[in-house]
Amino acid sequence: MYMDEEGTTLASEILHELKASAKRWFILAMVELVIILAMAAGIVYYLTLPVDYETVTVENEKGNANYIGNDLNGRLINGEDNGDER
Repeated sequence: MYMDEEGTTLASEILHELKASAKRWFILAMVELVIILAMAAGIVYYLTLPVDYETVTVENEKGNANYIGNDLNGRLINGEDNGDER
C-alpha cells in the first residue's frame, strides 16, 4: 500500500480531495440556485407591473381609416372613395 512521508495512504488522500471537491461543487450549486430563484422572482415581478395601454384614435374628416387584409400589412384607405371594388 502506498504511503507518503506523513503516513497517509493514497486512498485517504483521494478521499480528502473528493470531499474538498464535493464541498466546492455544493457551494457552486447553491449559488446557482440562488441566481435562478432571483431571476424567476424578477420575471414574476416584471409580469405583475401595471401596463398602460394607449388607445390610438384616428381623426379623419373624410371617414374612418380602414385596413385591408387580415394583418395590418394591407393597404390603408382613409375613407376615400377611390372606385376600387376589392
